[in-house]
Amino acid sequence: MMTVGIWDAAAVAARAATYAATLAASGGVFFLVYSHALLDGHCAARIRRLIRGLVLIAAFASGAMVAASAASMSGDAGGLADVGLARMILQAGEGRASLVRLIGLVLIVASLTARHSPGTVARLGVVRLGVALLGSVATATSFAWVGHGHSLVVLRGAWLPAVAIVVHLLGVAFWLGALIPLLMVAGEADRSQVAVTVGRFGTAALVVVGALLTAGVTLLCLLLGGAGELWTDDYGRLVLTKLLLVSCLLALAAFNHLRLTPRLYAHDEGVLQALKRSIRAELAVAGCVLVVTAAMTTLTGPSALDIAR
Repeated sequence: MMTVGIWDAAAVAARAATYAATLAASGGVFFLVYSHALLDGHCAARIRRLIRGLVLIAAFASGAMVAASAASMSGDAGGLADVGLARMILQAGEGRASLVRLIGLVLIVASLTARHSPGTVARLGVVRLGVALLGSVATATSFAWVGHGHSLVVLRGAWLPAVAIVVHLLGVAFWLGALIPLLMVAGEADRSQVAVTVGRFGTAALVVVGALLTAGVTLLCLLLGGAGELWTDDYGRLVLTKLLLVSCLLALAAFNHLRLTPRLYAHDEGVLQALKRSIRAELAVAGCVLVVTAAMTTLTGPSALDIAR
């Protein structure tokens, strides 16, 4: 059983915060792109401000993650200012991932801060829209440049893990990035507008979540030595915890799509509050998933990497 010190916990928290802010910012851009025609000017402007705030948090959290990881390696606060350890972490792959992430974040901010008419993402033009999407893809997939999946790609020289990682990250960004914007829509728009917006997200999510789960299962098959590791190995137990949390997340999403969305179309009086509670529950469970994922990538590793070596 692994032991977790205070700086280990700090490293996990910083990594989870980086995951959350980065993927939410990226997915927020996706949400604006496929929902822009349904959003009024005020709501669209609020979502743009949200994304810019998430970009700042993501940039700060990325730096904090490197510092906390150095402290975790040294075992004390002195690691926070240890240039040698920080350089080692950056050279091990985190530097490349952080650079790609920073470029993507800059592209997102640049595309969303230009002067334009409120609520009309389409009027930004093809070039600016392309920049926003390019930045979002780069931001979300920056995590593919480091971690266990990337190590598997390097050690085996295979393309399947790389594709699975990219698809999984983009799927997570799409889902996570839509949750807070959907809360904003539910809080401001009329019931008909909320129904159409939620319905469009739910329809797209069916395809995206299917791809996300397929990619996730593929990665697990590649990283785990066998099903027995799910309860005999530290990494496996974290994977099992993550699977249980994801199952809860899927159940909430299915409830929204199958029960609440039809009630929205039927103009049910109490459905908006129920929808908000359900989305907040999704956010809470998604946060737990990201913490467990951060622990998986920070505190332990899969046996498949030892075998590959």
